[in-house]
Amino acid sequence: MPRSVVITLILLLVGPLARAADVPALVGVDWLTANLDRPDLTVLDIQEPKDFARFHVPGAVNAPYGRWRTGAKDPAGPSMLPPVERLEELIGGLGIDNERTVVIVATGRGASDLAAAARVFWTFKVLGHGPVAVLDGGLVAWAEAKERLESGTSTPRAATYQASPNAELMLTADGTKALFDAGSGFVDARSEGEFVGLFTGGKEERPGTIPGSRHLPHDWVAEGGSARLRSADTLKALFEARGIPTEGEQVHFCHSGNRAALTWFAAYALLGNDKARLYDGSTMEWARRPDLPLEQHIRLCGPGESC
Repeated sequence: MPRSVVITLILLLVGPLARAADVPALVGVDWLTANLDRPDLTVLDIQEPKDFARFHVPGAVNAPYGRWRTGAKDPAGPSMLPPVERLEELIGGLGIDNERTVVIVATGRGASDLAAAARVFWTFKVLGHGPVAVLDGGLVAWAEAKERLESGTSTPRAATYQASPNAELMLTADGTKALFDAGSGFVDARSEGEFVGLFTGGKEERPGTIPGSRHLPHDWVAEGGSARLRSADTLKALFEARGIPTEGEQVHFCHSGNRAALTWFAAYALLGNDKARLYDGSTMEWARRPDLPLEQHIRLCGPGESC
């Protein structure tokens, strides 16, 4: 009996829960190589289409990162989680149904690429999807391992995808304020200049950070700023060194919910804190509302002012 038929029969017997259980949140090249022929697996490449057409993991489908966030003219504002119905259409159009195992592959040029993959991982978790993972190191790691690359494009056979949204992971500004009032921990994943209030992401945004936040730049959780995540033991030590608990209610934020996706992923997926949350709007939303608190560690003085 052909190997692919045997695998299919096994998967039908063990069911979707067992399939989800055997997929770690962060997978390496070796894992993906060993599982690439699984009939229930979809490799989701988030490169731009022209880059995907040049090189990608064999059999991958493509949906560039920008499609996983709202655009500048969207009623919800830019860089936010798109409406659930739009995401269902996007995912189904990629041939992904609710039972498929999804491995997300970014280019892998650095920590921000890994953060983009983590953000898409978060999106699937918000939608209630079970078996989903991120490829550590992205396509760069795949190529460095001298694994086979594929070129060109293809049109996946559409599937039906129906989300079961996880409301606990979908934080609004008001929901974030409620957690702040309740004493939850906050983690600022931006640069030090943004954290202390030297500069902001936009003219309408007040400088500073959410009061009491701990600072953990997103690229610190990656090895040397690369697209490879540090080990769980190193991450635990890093969190402790920054005064960040590895359990309990915790909100991760940055400017637009991209960089913080990586620190959230480290806490949620690697350190096992299922109460860690990502604030989608982050300071792009929070700092524009004068009713929400901010603290500025360094106050900038204008001409003629004394600090």
